[in-house]
Amino acid sequence: MSKQPISVIFKPYEKTVKVLEGNTLLQAATQAGLVLNTPCGGAGTCGKCRIQVATNAGNPSEADILNFSATQLKEGWRLACQTVVQQETVAYVPEQSCFTGRHQIVTESQTPTVTDLSPALRKIYVELPKPSMQDNDADVLRLEAAIDKFEIDLPLLRRLPSRLRHQEYKGTAVLAGHDLIDFEPGNTTDQCYGVAFDIGTTTLAASLHNLVNGDELAMTSQMNPQVAFGDDVLSRIQHASLSADNLEDLGHSVKTAVTEMILDLCEQASISPHMIYEAVFAGNTTMEHLLCGIDPAPLGQSPFVPAHARGLWLGARDLEMPINPHGRVYVFPLIGGFVGGDTVAGLLATNIHDNQGTVLMIDIGTNGEIVLARNGKIWAASTAAGPAFEGARIRCGMRATTGAIEKIVLNEDVHCSVIGNVSPVGLCGSALIDLAAVLRKVGMISSTGQLLPVNQLPNTAGAMQHRVSENSEGQLEFLIAHANQGSADGRIVLTQRDIRELQLAVGAIRAGIKIMLKQAGIKAEAIDQVFIAGGFGSFIRRDNAQAIGLLPIEIDLNRISYVGNVSLAGSKLALLSSRARQQAETSARQAKHLELSLDLEFQMEFADAMIFPDLP
Repeated sequence: MSKQPISVIFKPYEKTVKVLEGNTLLQAATQAGLVLNTPCGGAGTCGKCRIQVATNAGNPSEADILNFSATQLKEGWRLACQTVVQQETVAYVPEQSCFTGRHQIVTESQTPTVTDLSPALRKIYVELPKPSMQDNDADVLRLEAAIDKFEIDLPLLRRLPSRLRHQEYKGTAVLAGHDLIDFEPGNTTDQCYGVAFDIGTTTLAASLHNLVNGDELAMTSQMNPQVAFGDDVLSRIQHASLSADNLEDLGHSVKTAVTEMILDLCEQASISPHMIYEAVFAGNTTMEHLLCGIDPAPLGQSPFVPAHARGLWLGARDLEMPINPHGRVYVFPLIGGFVGGDTVAGLLATNIHDNQGTVLMIDIGTNGEIVLARNGKIWAASTAAGPAFEGARIRCGMRATTGAIEKIVLNEDVHCSVIGNVSPVGLCGSALIDLAAVLRKVGMISSTGQLLPVNQLPNTAGAMQHRVSENSEGQLEFLIAHANQGSADGRIVLTQRDIRELQLAVGAIRAGIKIMLKQAGIKAEAIDQVFIAGGFGSFIRRDNAQAIGLLPIEIDLNRISYVGNVSLAGSKLALLSSRARQQAETSARQAKHLELSLDLEFQMEFADAMIFPDLP
């Protein structure tokens, strides 16, 4: 006899779903359309998917006991990923556990715009002479005489004769590169559009362009729904590797979001999706594999080999894109297993191959990408910084959304800036860097990352001394603010363990930069420009990043600039310029991929890089 579905109600969203006994509340929430914070992919290790079960909470799991106090457990607080549905359940989902509110998603970039408008997709209106006994050339030759030679696939070739005759040999040829992909009735040359996408691990961004004049018509962004399967690419690789169904789920998840975004763009610009003929995608290696339904399992195993390297030129139908069914999709080329199309797009957007002098580009995130360019040579590498910058493994950490403290400044005491101008809920990555730098500058954190006890604090700590205390676990912590929700005890704090997590993240990127400079035979002082790329990088303060060693302290602040979302910027360039697209292919193959884990000195550099630099 089959099991009867059980009702689960999620408040305050008033979402009700029916699931089978044995499913977790995380699975039920996903079915209800709620994307909960699961940096660990539902393994129960991050403690971020906190919910309060009002009815039938059941016995707490080991993970629940580690993450909640006895009082909280009595009040029904549980981790959604560890709570199994056994009876009808009502659960409250606090804001900090769910992807709601206003996220800070960077869509702009400070990079040159396209000057060479030469899209791969173009339209040509023709009026052909009708065949006669004196002029009986084949239909394809007749059309080629008007628009130059082209390739044509069999399905279109089967339709072309009837279309030409029905349209009295008048119409619009639609070409993608040298391929004829459609022949439309009438003159539709003024209706030719394309979309550019940045497929990020955490966020998605897209822009709609008129391919006739290059104008940007609309912009949209949203969170990547794949976060439900884990914050980092390794979690998603592992999930996808378990079964073909899992791989399909991950691909379907992002393609559904892409569909929503394309329809949103079309609504903003009042155009038909049928008039979009090309979509360009730039993302990291894992994201591009998942988008295309390519098994990413080899990326999770040494030697981390991707399935493709050159850019992919696919049919819109292959990826179920809601654009013209004869349209094309271009997926950016890759450099290596963890240096993907988003980095190649960054090379293109910053024109790094033509920059004079020595240029360092850093995309700071869970997987930090580092690029060094000098005298026409390009080195590229990735380093696993971990999820601390996204708020994972940080006691009161969260993403940059409503209620997150995103900036901390020192003015006798600490002062916080909160996204949305609401009461604080937690701490996001940019504020974590700020706070560590502030405490380091006043001597409250040692060079080894130790938060000093009150009796060892210097006079420079001033009014902040009263913020240091010892928690119930005997661990020192620093009080940042009082929360209106989130932390059950109403306190947003920085713990000693949080500082260690930050040191690991900073150390990985700092060591990666040092190894790369050493292999290129370049000293940090010789760097002429530093580009900080990516959404997270746009919100960090340069001086604070240098104070904790995230950016080389030897470099003058004036040489460090923010370039924003270069992945989307590069995707736009490739959409609008065939020459730019070819440059992307060339740069991807010219770049020397450094596998930092194979460098014998990396572990030693990593250990040294965890020490905060001496301040002037």
